Amino acid sequence: QTKEQKKTKGKTESSNEVNANEPQTNGQHGAGWSVLLKNPKSKNAERRKAATEVDEPSKSEKRKGKKRKADDVNGKRDETVDDAGSQKHQKKAKQNETVAVNGTKKHSEKSSPSEHPKSNGNEKKDKTANAKAKPASLREKLVESLKGSRFRFINEQLYKIPGQEAKKMFQEDPASFEAYHDGYRQQVEQWPMNPLDRMIKSILKMPKDTIVADFGCGEAKLAASVPNKVYSLDLVANHNGVIACDMANTPLESNFVNVVVFCLSLMGTNLADFLLEANRVLKVGGIMKIAEVASRFENVNEFVNNVKKCGFQLQTKDLKHKLFYFFIFKKDRTVIKGSTKIKQFSLKPCLYKKR
Repeated sequence: QTKEQKKTKGKTESSNEVNANEPQTNGQHGAGWSVLLKNPKSKNAERRKAATEVDEPSKSEKRKGKKRKADDVNGKRDETVDDAGSQKHQKKAKQNETVAVNGTKKHSEKSSPSEHPKSNGNEKKDKTANAKAKPASLREKLVESLKGSRFRFINEQLYKIPGQEAKKMFQEDPASFEAYHDGYRQQVEQWPMNPLDRMIKSILKMPKDTIVADFGCGEAKLAASVPNKVYSLDLVANHNGVIACDMANTPLESNFVNVVVFCLSLMGTNLADFLLEANRVLKVGGIMKIAEVASRFENVNEFVNNVKKCGFQLQTKDLKHKLFYFFIFKKDRTVIKGSTKIKQFSLKPCLYKKR
């Protein structure tokens, strides 16, 4: 019975559902009409369907938007790619420009004589000039070595002979005097100091009316460096204003000058004659300045005593420098040649190393 009741109930429910689904006519319901309540599940399903129906256009729109965004992104990517490409292109263009500039430089260096006038030609010329300069420099070295050797030979001769013979030697061969001073200039360039510069500084401190006699003046640099009246004396007059004479017999008047200078010029075997001539031309109280190579002195005190015999008193001596010694003597009396017997003396020869 229960099975049959369940079946009848199921049929009635199904018929009621059929009647509920039939369309209404004029607001009237047929007999046996009843309201079928829907399950909450069906409501939720309808809500979900409605939501899905509402959401479907939004999803489509979202999809369209996503597509648009994707298109925008793709467009931006394309723009960025285009920008990057343009930047790269610009960079490449700049690089190409620099390359082109470098290329023009290279091209100009190689081929364009107007922008860079014969650069490679100049380089080639420089190379050829350097190649040509090598034998010229070698020739100059040989000439300098010959000058140096000739200077050493003449220098040794001057130490071994008296002043009169030295004058005669230069008169017979004037070119030897020039060769001697050319070699002398080369030696001076190698020195840490030139003693003549010290002489010049000391005379510049004296009154302008001081009269100076430069014994063994060489190229007369002292006379050209001071405003004072300077009598330049040497064996050969190779410069204007130089008086050619033997330093033991000068044309100057007696008791005439205030200062006598011997700067690296006490050469020869008759130094007493040179000092007596200096005593003759100097005024009493006049000063005699001497600068000589330090290695030439065997005994400084002996040298000072020999100078004193010629009528001088030692004022100062400077032996601190390694290469040169400096002396200042003052004339205290006049000593006439031949009045007293003074032995001739000399300094050691200044021998230069042979190279």
